[in-house]
Amino acid sequence: MTTVAGAEVLGVSARQVARLARTGELTVTRTVAGALLLDGASVHRLAKQDRHNGRPWTATTAWTALALLSGERVDWLDNSAMSRLRHRLRASSASELCWMTRRRATVQQMQGWGKDTGLLPSGVSALRDQAMSELFDLTAVERGTDGYMRALDFADVATTLGLFEDVEGDVTVRVVPEDAGYGVDHVLTAAVAVDLAESLDTRESAAGLRVLADLLDAFGCSDVRAGRRDSGRLAR
Repeated sequence: MTTVAGAEVLGVSARQVARLARTGELTVTRTVAGALLLDGASVHRLAKQDRHNGRPWTATTAWTALALLSGERVDWLDNSAMSRLRHRLRASSASELCWMTRRRATVQQMQGWGKDTGLLPSGVSALRDQAMSELFDLTAVERGTDGYMRALDFADVATTLGLFEDVEGDVTVRVVPEDAGYGVDHVLTAAVAVDLAESLDTRESAAGLRVLADLLDAFGCSDVRAGRRDSGRLAR
């Protein structure tokens, strides 16, 4: 898909589409005579998201949010930024979270001949774990591979798995920047939920949004209780 066609789908200018491609929010398949050609699926995934006000978070903030919602302790964000983020999460909806975290990784569609052991499973790949399948109430599928890796590991993993860029490939590689804070060493439920919420499959998308909404509700309740305990200790 050309940037002009992408602009028509997204309802923005071709210049804005090029900017989205540079930030990794849209997947570039190749460049022909200086013109970008985009992966059509990445354009339609972005088009289906509900749009919200505010600039998308940096990868660091996005992964902090996803870690907090997954019940993790986070030590890579300063206290003032953490306080603002907690406040924002308490007021966020599932669709807004998807919109704000869309720069968490650069997505590449690839093909390969190796096994997918070099990727941390997410999306449909994460559903092969029984607990995840039950949480999302979705049956595991063998359709493709979806997973995260650190930017530092990309070259080695691509070589090991024999990966090469292919817009029709069934391996979705989500590359996390080195300064994101998240070590890409264990699965975060909220990340799986966001990836499923962005799926073009309606059942997967609905399941991802449902789990995200549940995680946000649980976080809001626990954060309020924690705030009350802290206030009580300060009062004493």
